[in-house]
This record gives sequence, structure tokens and C-alpha cells, in this order.
Amino acid sequence: MKIKYFGTAAYEGVPALFCNCRVCRESKRLGGKNLRSRAQALINDELLMDFNADTVCHYLQYGFDWDKITACLITHSHCDHLYPDDIEIAADAYSHNHGKLHFYAARSGYKTMKPFTDKTDDNATVTLVEAGKRFQAGEYSVLPLWANHDSASSPVFYSVTQGGKRLLYAHDTGYFQEKSWESLKKEGRFDLLSLDCTGCLALGGDWVDGHMSFGTNVKTVERMKSEGLADDKTIVVLNHFSHNGGQTYDEMLETAEKYGYIVAYDGLEIEF
Repeated sequence: MKIKYFGTAAYEGVPALFCNCRVCRESKRLGGKNLRSRAQALINDELLMDFNADTVCHYLQYGFDWDKITACLITHSHCDHLYPDDIEIAADAYSHNHGKLHFYAARSGYKTMKPFTDKTDDNATVTLVEAGKRFQAGEYSVLPLWANHDSASSPVFYSVTQGGKRLLYAHDTGYFQEKSWESLKKEGRFDLLSLDCTGCLALGGDWVDGHMSFGTNVKTVERMKSEGLADDKTIVVLNHFSHNGGQTYDEMLETAEKYGYIVAYDGLEIEF
């Protein structure tokens, strides 16, 4: 199993539009891994995670094969994770000679997307999913879980299992709700955890609800280990960073490495 991170930022990107804060200025000066587009990832070249306004740019930069991508899991309806207008490009009038793309989304995302998938000549479809109810997306067993995030956006995060491997893609969410913990206990051990770290090191106090920061990541990993959901071989990736968290990629790295965590960056690929 492998995951490639196309984008690793929260809504604003890094550096953020219009912003001249210290993090944005320093990230722009340093370049490289400090520059972040909005969060999106691809599993095994087949399963896309979210469909935001940066999708076109990610396609131009990484050149992935759309014909291999048969499914896309939407975490919630906020625009940095779902930009439905571009779905209509799948229609015959705009694009040609391609396969079908199947979206999966909870209620708010489903309602947002359906008018656009209906205009694609059946080249794109959307299926309504519900937290706590497992479904099959091709060869992937997928369990949506209740996210601790803006409830109006119908937020979920995902457990994805394929070929004996399992990963958790947990963006956007704060510390997990108890009903999510109860469902996770039935999943068994995870090989990779991808955790929201929007608040970065949160030197002014940990981010617990809506999004996580580093201290909440540590608490989450510790509980997962105590519940038998992770162990010392589980890969922990921190992802989805905001300039409002207060640190650049370089500044996050030293602290994360002390815990053996990986700080995601645009273009990071991990095989496990």
C-alpha cells in the first residue's frame, strides 16, 4: 500500500493568500517543503482523498493517471476539501476518452456534489455514505467515522483497508469522538496514521476541537497504542498545516522527529 500527498495545507495554503505573517514570509523565503497547497492525497494511484480547487494544479504537477483513479472519498463539504464546480469537467463536452469516477460523501458533500455529477453524462457519480457504516469502493474496504469538526459540513474521516494493510486518514477532525473510538476498536491495528495537525506546535495551547495540533496528535497516538490500534511499527504522519499554527515545515521537523513522526510535505510518498 502507498500514499502520496499532493497537498498538505489547510484552507489558506502556505504561504497564505494575502498574508505577510512571519510563517508565510519565512516559508516563501525558504521554499521547498515549506510551500504547501491545499490537502489532497492519493492511495495506491487509485483512491483519491478529497477533490479541492488545487486538483488541477496537482494533476499538472504530479501527472497521475486519471484512468487508474476509480474512486474519490470526500471528508466534508468545506471548499478546501471539496470544489464541486470542477466535477462537471468530466462531462463529454469538456473531456474525452476517460473512465468513470465514483465519489463517496456524507450528506452535506453529497447534496453539494449531486447537481454537478448529474451534468457529467454519467462519467461521475456520487454515493451517499454514513459514519459508522462500512462500504466497498472497488477493492477497498472503507469505514467512515464521525469527525470532530463543523457538523454542518457532515465531516467524516476514513479507515481504509486493502490487501491486509490499513491506514487512517483523519482530516479535518479534532480529538476523536467516543463513538469513533468505539468503531475504531473493531478495526484492529493500523499500519499508517495520517493525522490532522492544523495547529502545528500550538505554543499558545493545544487545538482539541475542530482540528488538532501536535500535543493532541501525541495524545491520539498514545490512546491508539493503548487500544491496540497502533504500535511502534505504525507510521505516524502529521498533515494539514495552517500558517496560523505558527511554524514552518522546518520548525515542525525537529519536534516531530523526537517522537518518530513524519511531517508531511507536498509530494511526500510513503509505501508500507
